Amino acid sequence: MSLMKKTRNDAIKAAVTSYLERRNYPDVDVFSNSNSLSQSAEEMAVSTIVQCEASRANSILFSCINNDSAQYDTQYTRLFNFLKEIKIEKIKNELLGLLSPLLCHMYLEMLRGEHGGAAQMFLKRHSATLPQKDLSYHQPIDGNLPSALYRPNSLEQLFNSLQNGTIDNETPEKDYMNQILDDIGSIYTLQEVESRPSIAAFRSCKYDISMSQDSLNVLKAYLAKHGHVLLIQVLQTWFHIDINNDANTKSSEDDEEETEEEINVTRSNSEENMTDTNDIFAKCNGHAEYQSVDKELRDLQDAIKGVRESTPPLKLYKIAAPDTYLVCAKTDPNCNVLCGGFSNSEIRLWDLGQNNVKKRINRNISEVELACFVPPEPSPDDNTLQIGVGLPLRGHSGAVQAVSILPREELLLSASYDNTMRAWRLSDYSCAAIYRGHNYPIWCMDVSRSGAFIVTGSHDKTAKLWSLNRTFPVRIFVGHTSDVTCAKFHPNELYVATGGADRSVRLWSICDARFIRILNGHRGAVRSLAFAPSGAYLASAGDDKKIKVWDIAAHTCVYEHRGHHGKVTALDWSSIGKASLTNRILPETSDPTIENSLLCSAGMDGIVRVVLDNHSKNKQISNQDVVTSIYNTKCSYLVDVEVHQDWVVAIGTKR
Repeated sequence: MSLMKKTRNDAIKAAVTSYLERRNYPDVDVFSNSNSLSQSAEEMAVSTIVQCEASRANSILFSCINNDSAQYDTQYTRLFNFLKEIKIEKIKNELLGLLSPLLCHMYLEMLRGEHGGAAQMFLKRHSATLPQKDLSYHQPIDGNLPSALYRPNSLEQLFNSLQNGTIDNETPEKDYMNQILDDIGSIYTLQEVESRPSIAAFRSCKYDISMSQDSLNVLKAYLAKHGHVLLIQVLQTWFHIDINNDANTKSSEDDEEETEEEINVTRSNSEENMTDTNDIFAKCNGHAEYQSVDKELRDLQDAIKGVRESTPPLKLYKIAAPDTYLVCAKTDPNCNVLCGGFSNSEIRLWDLGQNNVKKRINRNISEVELACFVPPEPSPDDNTLQIGVGLPLRGHSGAVQAVSILPREELLLSASYDNTMRAWRLSDYSCAAIYRGHNYPIWCMDVSRSGAFIVTGSHDKTAKLWSLNRTFPVRIFVGHTSDVTCAKFHPNELYVATGGADRSVRLWSICDARFIRILNGHRGAVRSLAFAPSGAYLASAGDDKKIKVWDIAAHTCVYEHRGHHGKVTALDWSSIGKASLTNRILPETSDPTIENSLLCSAGMDGIVRVVLDNHSKNKQISNQDVVTSIYNTKCSYLVDVEVHQDWVVAIGTKR
């Protein structure tokens, strides 16, 4: 008789079968030939239903942990400590009622796993800390003897005492569990359970317990968070939890008046509730990592829902200059030209071209391209475009503090620390004119919508009005007690607002340079101003990191925006009537009485805040009418922010 050698497949099958048998799966034949590789749709549906109804997702995991006796003590101790820290007394008392039967079943499970010595220590350690142990014997017996002197020797004596009235009827469950604890402490093997009728009866069925929905939710949340597999398996196997909704109970008179249809509905609802409570821990599958992933996924979905589709896109230009640093920057209305002023008296121009068509990175002149040269494609994840060092314009003898582009006149205006303002031709990049009138450095500049006037603010505490065809100021606005740090034209070009280091905002009439109104409230220098498209409101911001919205007619602050962590350096308040932004922000036709606009701000914290104001022209701004989007540009200093046709443009640098 020849002996046949075992093949490698046979050895693997034998090892897997032996493992499953040791894990209490003697009836599982994973290598059965009856498993067909091809199934019909009906067979697949039936098998799917069977798998869903009889899932063994955690069975092997439970069997592995079941061999570790220390897990029983760890999981029970953590549950006990968690219940003690619950602040709501009702929920705490209901959940503490689980401890005694849970301790008994966990003790028997340890005996089933052949952990006799550890089970005895586990029971002795935790039975003394049970709340039922302390609360069960504080009711008087017949009003004479304390119940601590009464100890029933058996369950029959306990029930006889209940019938005879020698023990309080309000605590039969506690006395029953105390008797079970006394009896179960004398059992050392699982075979001895049959010799004890009380323990056999206790183990033969599920333990019924009633609790509120809030208590059940607290328990489920704890199990889902910590993933205690042993507790979940014991509760699922040996407990039947009824949900007690006291708030929904009705009086007997109301029950008699219910119709038969309502009764049927109530029964169907109760049956559904029972099916839920019979499998209440199905979702607490013991895999804590799965639960955390689900929570993170839900948080991510909530965050995605919180992002409004109406949020306008942000386009950021980050200007790097190793030999100097950026002071100011602007783009033209079509975003085809970018202009920056630097501390080394230079002005630099960048041709963005056709609304930011992709530009090629600067060539290295030392490289020779052959005919077979193929330029590398940029990474699809990298949307950063390098557009070169720019075209320099030189002429100022001090840092350039403000720039502005006039595309209709094909001019570039610049104001400098050298007390002058210059006009540059974009056709040949030559200096067209020099405007002198300030005796001290110029800090700010603004151009009217029509391009007819320019206003500048200076260290000489004045603001001056200019026209392009005159190199001297045509109006002088005097009144600030310190530097004029910002200026802005009203949309109707009849007024101009100025802000200063004296923390005030002043409104002037252009025709006669008459002072009209002063707005006080800032606690730092005012760095930027912006009028609402309607002209009824004025926004101001500065060193106090707050954006104040003023009602010009009432000269009062109607709203205050907060959120910046650094000084606010730029503001822009623009209408969103443009087609591209209207489609993003207002998908439906808006009411003509509703004013919709974007208030954008940028500062030294590298943050761009876009506020969508949606309010009636006849009422003040409220919290409900304001929706804010925040962009972290990771720049150390933002010098400008503007609302363009298709996006919000921010310009910054990293000093």
